[in-house]
Amino acid sequence: MNLTDFETDVIDRLGRIETKLDNDFRALHGNGQPGLIEKHEKLESRVKSIEDAMKTQSGIAGKVIIGFAWLVTTAIAVYNLFRK
Repeated sequence: MNLTDFETDVIDRLGRIETKLDNDFRALHGNGQPGLIEKHEKLESRVKSIEDAMKTQSGIAGKVIIGFAWLVTTAIAVYNLFRK
């Protein structure tokens, strides 16, 4: 069976595509180490925990700031009340 130049070229290209797909699969799923998919999942988890921490901290910090602002406003009002 004699292959034409076109058939040889197609077989060569298919071999290169298969190699590239195999390399991509190993990069995505890991090759004895965490792959890109696992790293992405870990990063999403870390970002979520950071976002949750920021929401908690901003809530507490916001309440402290509001309390401090109320205290300063009240102190100014009391000072002006007794000053006159």
